[in-house]
Amino acid sequence: MTRAVLVTGGAAGIGWATAQRFAAAGDRVMIADIDAAAAEARAATLGPAHAAIGADIAAPETAARVVEACRARFGRLDVLVNNAGVIDSGGTMITDQPLEAFRRLLAINLLGMERMSRAAQAVMRDQAPPTPDAPRGIIVNLASGAAFRAIPLRNAYSASKAGVVAMTRAHGTDWARSGIRVNALAPGYIRTDLVAELIAKGRVDPSKVERRVPLGRMGLPEEMAACIQFLAGPGADGMAGGVLIADGASAVFGAADDAPVRRGADPRPAPPGRPAVVVAGAETGLGAACLAELPAYGFEVAGVAAGDAAGVEAAARRFGRLDGLVNAAGTDRLDAALDTPAQIESHLEAQFLAGQGAGRVMLAQGWGAVVNLTGASSLAAGIGPEGGSMAGAAVGMLTRSMACEWGGSGLRANALAVGPLAAAAARRLPTGRPITPAAVVSAVAFLLSPDAGYVSGAILALDGGAANHAGPGLEPAA
Repeated sequence: MTRAVLVTGGAAGIGWATAQRFAAAGDRVMIADIDAAAAEARAATLGPAHAAIGADIAAPETAARVVEACRARFGRLDVLVNNAGVIDSGGTMITDQPLEAFRRLLAINLLGMERMSRAAQAVMRDQAPPTPDAPRGIIVNLASGAAFRAIPLRNAYSASKAGVVAMTRAHGTDWARSGIRVNALAPGYIRTDLVAELIAKGRVDPSKVERRVPLGRMGLPEEMAACIQFLAGPGADGMAGGVLIADGASAVFGAADDAPVRRGADPRPAPPGRPAVVVAGAETGLGAACLAELPAYGFEVAGVAAGDAAGVEAAARRFGRLDGLVNAAGTDRLDAALDTPAQIESHLEAQFLAGQGAGRVMLAQGWGAVVNLTGASSLAAGIGPEGGSMAGAAVGMLTRSMACEWGGSGLRANALAVGPLAAAAARRLPTGRPITPAAVVSAVAFLLSPDAGYVSGAILALDGGAANHAGPGLEPAA
């Protein structure tokens, strides 16, 4: 399926890496950038199927002009990557910040992005989906880790990116029923050309940055491009108004000492060969789906019972390696109440034990990824039963603890908060659809892969937008 993709701010950094990735996948790309000459040069390197346009996103008339240019060139607009933005690099206190500088940054990072989204939505809602089961359109907004943590002397930037997160939640839940999927990526510190320039000028000390990141390094533009492609793909089908944080687990690190502590082998790339994955809880529905479908994503897979740490380690010995653990314990009860303390305890113990077994193997080898599956009821009150909420929250924090404890040896850990799976329960979601096992497997495959190399400590919500919707109750989907 060839799609029409519009990337704003596409001539440099994350935007350019994203344009290259979509073009390599066979999509047609239009690069929009304030530097029209650079955009034209970039598009030319991609080939004649692609296009470019000069665009100052701060100008109110730009959004409609750029979206119409894309529609006129390609006949439609399938994906908008809302990437254009600037940083507040002046190092200015709020008391000294000129109002015009504050306005300019908001005009690009927030208001310009909002106008681009609305212009894209107006086209997407009136076009047929590229395939019957695909969205009419997809919007991926570029937020930032600064949306969640204040950075002194970056006041306007942080404010604008917090606005982007809120806008994503609103558009994602408001537009889901019309077949438009809206989510955001929040990168941490990424080694773009701009950050390299700040490092060269002494404005950013990379050693200080890396001491706050459990993985012990900055991210790469190419890793962010892979995350954007995931958000525009089938693995994000259950997301609506969500945010994928890709920051090496820095946002969830709460200790006062340095983050990247080596508690096992030195981190190293996985050796050549087919990556090996163990599914713990293979007897559950989602576990069985992962066991059956992950081989199609290039993984060698074995299944063990929920909580079987010895089975995880034995499978790793048979494989001679362990690249990933999918922890599906307890997922057959995502749409049901965990009625007793014993059931909650059993769910948590099974997740803990499988993770413990995998952690021992991965720490010894210096690489690996854990994906813990749990319910979405932990994300907000009212999504699901109390017991599931308690268990899911505990699994989420256990996952973040794994990411922070093991990151110094190159290990990643993330959680998927999934649900509801039943059609009856899903009809009142913003999306109006249940979460499918295929979407779960696709998201798991991404989190296990090198494409998610800077995603750790994240809790990714495959919840149909439930946690982001606080408005009036929705009518059941037709």
